[in-house]
Amino acid sequence: MMRIGVLEVDGISTLPEPILHHILSFLPFKEVAQTCLLSKRWKQVWQTFPDVEVGGMFTNPRKSKEILTSLEPALLNRQRKMISIKKFSLELDLINSPENASLAGRCLGLAIESEVKELVLVHWRSERRNLPEIIFYVESLHVLELSYCKLQQPSENVKLFSLRKLALREVCADDQAIASLISGCPLIEYLEIRNCEGLESLDLVNLSNLKEIILVNTSDIKRVEIKTSNVNALAIHQTYLFPIEVNVSSCGNLKCLKFDFLPIEDEWLCNGISKLPLLEYLSMTKCHKLTSVRISSPCLKTLILECCDKLIQVEIETPNLSIFKYHGDLISFSSNALSLSETSLCFSSHLMVNIEWVVEYFEILAMFQKFSKVLNLQCREGEISYKKQLIYDGEIPRCCQSLPVSCWQHCINEVKVEHTKSLSITEDGELQHDVRSYYCFEGGEDIFEKIDDLSEVV
Repeated sequence: MMRIGVLEVDGISTLPEPILHHILSFLPFKEVAQTCLLSKRWKQVWQTFPDVEVGGMFTNPRKSKEILTSLEPALLNRQRKMISIKKFSLELDLINSPENASLAGRCLGLAIESEVKELVLVHWRSERRNLPEIIFYVESLHVLELSYCKLQQPSENVKLFSLRKLALREVCADDQAIASLISGCPLIEYLEIRNCEGLESLDLVNLSNLKEIILVNTSDIKRVEIKTSNVNALAIHQTYLFPIEVNVSSCGNLKCLKFDFLPIEDEWLCNGISKLPLLEYLSMTKCHKLTSVRISSPCLKTLILECCDKLIQVEIETPNLSIFKYHGDLISFSSNALSLSETSLCFSSHLMVNIEWVVEYFEILAMFQKFSKVLNLQCREGEISYKKQLIYDGEIPRCCQSLPVSCWQHCINEVKVEHTKSLSITEDGELQHDVRSYYCFEGGEDIFEKIDDLSEVV
């Protein structure tokens, strides 16, 4: 009998190159590079892969030199064959190594000549080095992310005419250097400045494409002026209550505003919100100078107030408000008729709890239970999700009729409990860390029995 051989066909290798590139994009870059050892076909696919990401935060100088030495000829080959680079990420330790810095500069130049679209430079554990000026004139760039660098005033006007996203993290730069950089990015849509030193005043003017601004831990900054009408989102997060002046009155299209640890006062908030007619999301955390919040906003859908320690009163006129979250002392609330889909309350009063506190507590619960489809009551050890009164056989249970807030047995929707075991010493003398366990129960007639059973287990 004659045997018929079966020819095995590698179906994946025969796929078009763009599809193979897409498949490889889901792998870590190191594994992508290893595919070049599979066959000549995969070596060709690797050589044309559009993303080049090298280094890592734990790469030492010796390893950095090895990486750069092998990277330079590969980039030179791409440049000669006119193979473009979509993303070039260089994350290396260049401390006390002029040779590595020179190698990195040459690799950067080759990537730029290959019309790179996204450039990420990170100098981990290095003193902040001056950036090569060449990066300020790359007209092909869409994304520029710089970390642990020193940014100085360029000798010529910045020409990043295609840049959409600019992120500066742990960068040392003064006002003039930042202003020169941003002024050369007329199409910028996203700006992030995080943990940067030297920046005291930020002016954003006539940037019609700018949509989102994020400022985090810019401890030196004292003034932020935004005069561009198309900004949709602004977030300013500080870790200390440093004086800072913020002007967003020209941001008529602003929809999302987040402040964390900002010394804003009552008058600023009241006047500022009135000039933002399209605002839909407002979050204020640890804004310790706020005492009386008065908000009138026709489009506001989400309002979050957390840990504003001096706050004593909240008045809101927000007919379209859907989500309200509050964390802090028990304070005075007043509002117009609301129809909230969800309310989350976490009261952590620093005052002594007495009968007056309890009465006010139940009055607030009664108000939000009336306005909210779901009322979440949070405490240190768990969370209770509270829903509207249930109607049995066409009528409300008797136990719910005479109370300002319906009884829990009929209205609890869900209970979440977090149990933490403290540090302890095992029999072997080893330290055992906290162990957290999570439990979740749906509401019902037996909800209290479930909680009692849990207390016996833990």
